Amino acid sequence: KCLSVILANTPTDMQKSNYEWERLQGNTPNDRFFFKHQCRLKNVPDDLVSAFDHCGSIWVGTGVVAEWKACSPSDSLTCENGNESGNNLCLGMPPFALIRGEHDFVTHSCTSEWKSILGDALVEEVVMEN
Repeated sequence: KCLSVILANTPTDMQKSNYEWERLQGNTPNDRFFFKHQCRLKNVPDDLVSAFDHCGSIWVGTGVVAEWKACSPSDSLTCENGNESGNNLCLGMPPFALIRGEHDFVTHSCTSEWKSILGDALVEEVVMEN
């Protein structure tokens, strides 16, 4: 049984996320954008360097999921205990921790719909400072 779910930097709409990326980047050079919105450490940790070096070629970037948009699991289900469809609590769904960085390119605009999709009572958003 799943007791909880963590959504880390997970937008509800990839088109919105791509728009935010472009809006934040503007005319900023790639290295400054990376430092401000992806890794704010002076020295990039070896594990992060390794992750970028080994990211593969199929799931790179957002092109493969450009049209993805989150929807509620209850949109196509009804609950056995008689509660009306559209209530994810009645589906026995676990709580969700939505984590994002204060300066991340996946902004509040990109994640704010999770509460309406999954249910306000199931989602707690945590913003890591700096």
